Amino acid sequence: MTRDSRGPVPRGTVTLADVARAAGVSLATASFVLSGRGGSRSAGSESTKAKVRAAATELGYVPNRHAQAMRTGRGGGIVLTLGTLDDPWGVQLTTQVRDDALQHDLSTLVLADERWYEYLLGASTDAALLTSIDFVENGPSLVRRLAASTHSGLVAFSAQMEPEEFDVVSSTPFLAIRRAYELLRSRHRRVQMLAPNLEHRAGGALGHPRTGAFLEAAHERGDGPAESLVHVVPEGSHDTYLAAVEWLQGPDRPEAVICFTGYQAVALQLAAERIGIRVPEDLEFISIGDVPAKTEFFGPISYYGVDDVFVRLSSIIIDRAIDREDRPGALHTFDWEFFPGTTTRDDE
Repeated sequence: MTRDSRGPVPRGTVTLADVARAAGVSLATASFVLSGRGGSRSAGSESTKAKVRAAATELGYVPNRHAQAMRTGRGGGIVLTLGTLDDPWGVQLTTQVRDDALQHDLSTLVLADERWYEYLLGASTDAALLTSIDFVENGPSLVRRLAASTHSGLVAFSAQMEPEEFDVVSSTPFLAIRRAYELLRSRHRRVQMLAPNLEHRAGGALGHPRTGAFLEAAHERGDGPAESLVHVVPEGSHDTYLAAVEWLQGPDRPEAVICFTGYQAVALQLAAERIGIRVPEDLEFISIGDVPAKTEFFGPISYYGVDDVFVRLSSIIIDRAIDREDRPGALHTFDWEFFPGTTTRDDE
């Protein structure tokens, strides 16, 4: 394609056919390369793909994602239904998926509430990770309804479900919580849990399975009343930090804590540093869930989690996004293990 004296073709006026002509390839090949299916053999060699992408950049080609979705059934993107933006675990996962997805010309979208069924029912996506299935009403049933529609790229994060037309990632922290309790209880008379206020969920904080595993561990030890060992604070990193400062300065100051999630462990670490409480000499705590290194300010936090969890989970999601052929779902089991840091003592 040639240009006249008026300069470059304005953005939005360049068609896929223009890109194909400029790259010297067929329209089908250009489509395969620029539609997120660059991994297909139909997209040609690496040099061919490079020519197509270079031509698209040169001409300022912008794909019509809506038309592409109508034609191919692909939305050009991945949806992560994380439910919140406060947890560094979700931020780290999003970063990993984004970096991996861009290599396949896929965008990443985060859904920061639990209305994933309503959103996905009317959206066109290449893959979607569903993380709150076990905690919303009729969650498994909603996943099956989505799978029965146009969504073949679902990855369900669930301890309850088995794979069907979708993949299932089974990763339950319940045994890890019990082990964390035993570890801390072996050195302390009283072990407490720092939990978020989940008033928007049925049963609240005390009704959550993570809290249930903690309560069972306390009951087995004869500690209690177990419910009194759960310290509930507002959700969110900043509010958790403020509540932790108050807790550590109060009469019920803890000496051993299991943190419901990673962001709470970070908040507790900051609160202890501000007040001047020695960690781990005067306060030991363990996070349930990975704590990304970038969020740790005073040394690595001890946690129970899954080794290389972000890379592994991202790989599953990306694989579902780029391979949309009908295939049975697969079960991926992630085992939890202890990663000691500076917030627990060495005398385990």
